[in-house]
Amino acid sequence: MINKKLLALSVGMAMLSGVAQAVPWCHKGTIVEIADVNWSESQILANFTGSVPGGVADPEVYKTFHATHNYANTFAGGGGGFGGYSVPGSGQVRVNAYAPYTYTNMVGPGYYHTSQGVSFKMDKCYTIPPLTHHHEVKFVEPGDEGGDGGGIVFEPIEGLDVIKKQWSQPTEEGQR
Repeated sequence: MINKKLLALSVGMAMLSGVAQAVPWCHKGTIVEIADVNWSESQILANFTGSVPGGVADPEVYKTFHATHNYANTFAGGGGGFGGYSVPGSGQVRVNAYAPYTYTNMVGPGYYHTSQGVSFKMDKCYTIPPLTHHHEVKFVEPGDEGGDGGGIVFEPIEGLDVIKKQWSQPTEEGQR
């Protein structure tokens, strides 16, 4: 009897954990790298606003983090709508710092200094979904059963012809 209760409890918890998982940023949208930026110390300090609060373990990392994110926020918004299609994080910009090593790996307080500068990439989430379905590779050999010779099949998304028709129609201004 106890084993049945434990089994029921574990199955219930597994089901709930599947429901509680968050949807990833830009799920089913298009992520575009909008910039690859290299800053010196003066550019970091020019984009940092405010002051470092007390109790911050590494003020240099704090300044750089907030400067890069302040800059990225100027590009936020305008992720676009696509026929009622919704994407989590549409219009948001993410910062991916990749240099210097001491900043990106956070080896400890006091190791990174703004004088080292920072290099980072910015990725923006757009609502526009990819315009083709991508299928898994089934056959790699030429002359496979699908007849495409490469094993990769691309099919247009349903309704794409309607979008093409709307984009190619002349505007009201052009009809006058």
